[in-house]
Amino acid sequence: MVDAIKNSVNRMELTKGRAADGRPAGAGASPASVAPAGETVKVSDAASSKAVAQLAEAPPVNTEAVRRIKDAISRGEYPINVDRISEALMDAYRDMKT
Repeated sequence: MVDAIKNSVNRMELTKGRAADGRPAGAGASPASVAPAGETVKVSDAASSKAVAQLAEAPPVNTEAVRRIKDAISRGEYPINVDRISEALMDAYRDMKT
């Protein structure tokens, strides 16, 4: 779970100010159109709108996993490793600062 949080923070970096190549977002190309050298990716407006609509109607959530975690928390049996959580948060903070 901690890894999922860290990965989410890393993915959000693009929307918070940097493109994949380190340029500020909005400098030249939008983050969605940035691709590694030699590769191009083109997404039509229709495909983009369709993807947004699909995510809006059913977000990608594993409802079974959420139910299991909620049940474990309510029973007081969900293992919480405070050291691992705090380390992941500090790593994410350091990543955002660089």
